[in-house]
Amino acid sequence: MALLIPILAFIGAAGLCAALMPLLRRGFLVKPVARSSHVAPTPQGGGLVVIPVTLLAAFGAAASAGAPIDWRLPLALVGLSALGGWDDLAPLSPALRLALQAVAAATALSAMPLPSGFSDSLPPLLVEFVLLVGGLWFINLTNFMDGLDLMTVAQFVPAFVTAYLLLSGQSGVAAFIGLLCLAGAGALAGFALLNWPPARLFLGDSGSLPIGLLGAAAILAVTRAAGPAAGLLPFLYPVADASLTLARRVIAQEPFWRAHRQHFYQRATKHGLMPPAVVARVGACNLALCLGALFIAGKGAAAQTIALGAGGALVALLLRDLVRERA
Repeated sequence: MALLIPILAFIGAAGLCAALMPLLRRGFLVKPVARSSHVAPTPQGGGLVVIPVTLLAAFGAAASAGAPIDWRLPLALVGLSALGGWDDLAPLSPALRLALQAVAAATALSAMPLPSGFSDSLPPLLVEFVLLVGGLWFINLTNFMDGLDLMTVAQFVPAFVTAYLLLSGQSGVAAFIGLLCLAGAGALAGFALLNWPPARLFLGDSGSLPIGLLGAAAILAVTRAAGPAAGLLPFLYPVADASLTLARRVIAQEPFWRAHRQHFYQRATKHGLMPPAVVARVGACNLALCLGALFIAGKGAAAQTIALGAGGALVALLLRDLVRERA
């Protein structure tokens, strides 16, 4: 059954993306601008396939296993995908977009059990606020990091497979998050057939926003089940790239809320690296981080801290390499 989930999601996403290409070209065509990584008009909206396929595959697996389904996270994923699709068609105001994202994040977080000991020394309302802000940041950083062909695939397929492996022995909401992650990995792999450079289809906000929320849910669930290093390591590169880029823009007093091409992976293409070479570096780093998460799962606090430090050093080396000037 576990192998069938990503296989069916792969087939479903690949087939539907190909079948819907004429419709996506008519309604979701993106023309290149100065900050774009593509040079030819390309449709987006792949998320309108990836997310429903992910949910259907996960629902089918849960139903066949007789496992309970908590509908709050799926509803939040559907809501974010619809919001992203709406924004892809007609850009919304930042305030409205953020408010609706907050509703979706709060809905999903209400279903999530907190990591053990997380709220022992903090007031519950403060904990909920911190988690909401963190969830919103992860939703948006995933969107920010979806700016190069195959980038989201290289980041999230290994991370989602790792999350499934670490949650496969759990029950309840955590087990369902694991199924969603495994189905999401298969659906993203199917979408990758059309996102291969030069991409014929982009994920769009309809995919990056809910994938970010699922990633945030996976971090919380895996942290509770296997420790903070196991939860954070698979997602450490996008967190580092997006957070450091935001901090740099804030310090420089730039309008950080506007679209730009200053992420480390984007700067790498300006410095002479071709997109496939950038994605290959990111993918290799992510695979190493995921293997580290599997190795460190369930170990003590000291080992978890060392693992996070080692993962941070690896990501720092990658970031430095990405912005290195090349002849």
